[in-house]
Amino acid sequence: MNPAAPGVRTQPPPARRPAGSPGRARDASRDRRAHYRRTARLAFLIPAGLYVLFAFVVPVIYNLILSFEVTTPATIASLFAPWAGLSNYTSTLSQSITQSAVVRTLTFTVLSLIFQFLIGFGLALLFNLKFPLNRLARSLVIVPWLLPFLVTGFIFRFLFQLEAGAVNQVLQDVHLINQPIGYLLSPGWAYVTVLITNIWLGVPFFTVLLYSALQDMPPELKEAAMIDCAGPWQCLTRVTLPVIRPVIEVTFVLGFVFTVKVFDIVISLTQGRPGQFDATDSHVGVESVLPAVRLRRRCRPQHGAPDHRPAGRADLHQAQPRFPEAGLK
Repeated sequence: MNPAAPGVRTQPPPARRPAGSPGRARDASRDRRAHYRRTARLAFLIPAGLYVLFAFVVPVIYNLILSFEVTTPATIASLFAPWAGLSNYTSTLSQSITQSAVVRTLTFTVLSLIFQFLIGFGLALLFNLKFPLNRLARSLVIVPWLLPFLVTGFIFRFLFQLEAGAVNQVLQDVHLINQPIGYLLSPGWAYVTVLITNIWLGVPFFTVLLYSALQDMPPELKEAAMIDCAGPWQCLTRVTLPVIRPVIEVTFVLGFVFTVKVFDIVISLTQGRPGQFDATDSHVGVESVLPAVRLRRRCRPQHGAPDHRPAGRADLHQAQPRFPEAGLK
């Protein structure tokens, strides 16, 4: 054994604790508590994992499988159906109603997000200032966001009515129009009406998130920019926007998701009329499925009152989808 170098202290190895010592028991108890905490964390994650699995993963996979099969109202309840390959996609994308709905959905989403961001960011900058009744104004701006979409759609439907509509009445009073405009009867005006309604609904969402981001912004950054002789526009573009950029990106992503799946506003405003010119992807998808569901319900005999009468021409006419190109085959 080599002698230790001069000036270097050698420490003896730590003595092992006896098996029955209190310190050894405390270590074992600490390890058990750590193991229980890890197990508890995993146990709390199980409900959330099951929810995501059965509410999102399974429906997505099931619908993906259905898109490659020949699905009809008779085979939709079964797991397996005749294989169709890509024929469903090619036939759907080649229809004029699908192409029109895709274009309408993209333009509707882009215009909605642009105006919602501009108006919402302007209101957020306004509420970030100090003025009387600031809290009351902030409370009132979220009212449109709290209302159900169907209620908002019916409100705007009354506002844009041809007869006794508030919008036509105001425009006639200020002599901007000579006769009432059928906003919900013309395809172009119906699209504009739905767009205005969706913008009005989405502005509070953008305002709340952007205002929260402005409140979390350190005031020292703006003060340092003003000391460096930066103007209001430079403070906005060089300081404020880069700092709240992550919040803006998240807001746009959520706004895109909410806007693409809009259906309540379209159906409550236009009732599916004046046709396919104001339809979005979600509207076309639902309208193509509902006629088949109505037909299947009419063909099903009611309990206690069987009806064996054959379907007449009127029933068959009502069973046709509103968009013939998008109907089930």
